[in-house]
Amino acid sequence: MPKELNITKSKPIQVCFLTSNLDIKSGWGRYSFEIISRIEKNDNFESVVLVESASSANNEFAILPDSAAGLIDYCRSVFAVRKFVRSCDIVHCLDGWPYGVIAALASFGLGKKIIINAVGTFSVSPLYQPIKKILLAWAYKKADRILCISRFTLNEIAKKVKLNNLSVINLGVDFDKFSVITSAPKEVQSKMILSVGALKSRKGFQVSIPAVTEAIKKYPDLRYYIVGSQSDKKYFNLLQELIDHFEIKENVLFFDDLSDEKLLELYHQTDLFLLTPVNIGHNFEGFGLVYLEAGACGKPVIGTLDCGAEDAIIDGITGLLVPQNDISLTAKAILKILSDNELSKELGNNGRKRARNMDWNEAVNKYIEVYQSSL
Repeated sequence: MPKELNITKSKPIQVCFLTSNLDIKSGWGRYSFEIISRIEKNDNFESVVLVESASSANNEFAILPDSAAGLIDYCRSVFAVRKFVRSCDIVHCLDGWPYGVIAALASFGLGKKIIINAVGTFSVSPLYQPIKKILLAWAYKKADRILCISRFTLNEIAKKVKLNNLSVINLGVDFDKFSVITSAPKEVQSKMILSVGALKSRKGFQVSIPAVTEAIKKYPDLRYYIVGSQSDKKYFNLLQELIDHFEIKENVLFFDDLSDEKLLELYHQTDLFLLTPVNIGHNFEGFGLVYLEAGACGKPVIGTLDCGAEDAIIDGITGLLVPQNDISLTAKAILKILSDNELSKELGNNGRKRARNMDWNEAVNKYIEVYQSSL
């Protein structure tokens, strides 16, 4: 557990968070929930959370425009946000676009401390778009600190904006939750591979499915479980076509809305966790919480180079990193782990140790230190 910090303010520090949602069934919501809920447990802080879509939190206000909104909608939201910002000490934005921009505009002239988490795609891709690049670069320069979730994200921002307020705080994992070994028996006694992530091309399932096909040639009964939102129907249909093409329909199982209990079972039952993100333009994997979740379960992982996964995985220690879009090398990495029990066990044990050291409490303690140093 992190040490208790000495905060000398006579009253709780007021933090205003801006984020999409706190829905723990989505990657974004889980990331936001883990940070905010832990800050709120500290008696030195009080918070208000501004979101696009509300859950059941008492201090949550759905006043932010949704992801489909245009610049005019974002500008309109500034006035509503300013009412909340006025009474806060710190504004913490959980991504650059649009939250960092909205917060910088809403805080104009108020002298508020602005912290921006730079996550991935939406912290970088707007820097390559007309108007957005001007607004986001300005917001970054106005911020007291920009906390990048990976070195890759930091480097991508640094390519476009000269800043001296960038640093890295990696995301964490709820180690106690994921490390608990479930007693559920493995549903299939053959080899098993698991992927967790929304079904979209950036997650690289168009690479992992053909790679797994090569492993199936050696392990015909292998089962590949893919857990994630199927809202992108066009991409989901493309994956189905791939599966039909390789004639592995019996080997691949898709799940959309799984309970936490069922997901934990799959994490503990699997032999290998696989996610092969690919950079598409300036869309990229900012970190990869799921690698740490699998690590907390003691499982070896495979990810890709040249993205945030390089911060989540220590190549050759907690898992293997392969080049993006390389089906052949991905297949070789899969077979290397599945065919070597000692290697698999070593990577899993190392991943578990790393996940313990990257518990969310440790990450949030670093955020608190940033708050304290900013005031």
